[in-house]
Amino acid sequence: MANGQVVLVTTAPLDGGPPVRSVFFVAEGDPAKAAAIIADMMAPNESVEAWGPLPEAAVKALGLKPGDYTHT
Repeated sequence: MANGQVVLVTTAPLDGGPPVRSVFFVAEGDPAKAAAIIADMMAPNESVEAWGPLPEAAVKALGLKPGDYTHT
């Protein structure tokens, strides 16, 4: 197992209110691939960015397998 990535999703509300942010933990070390895993299920009004590395110990503690993700 290797490091994963923390991915931030920002949702722009359709009614023009303040953005809503969600954090995802992805068991993928490559930032672009991790962002793509999450972006595949997001709506057009949501932006996705890899925010930084997730240590291997955290990936294991979350029980994530390669390519898996969870969110807060």
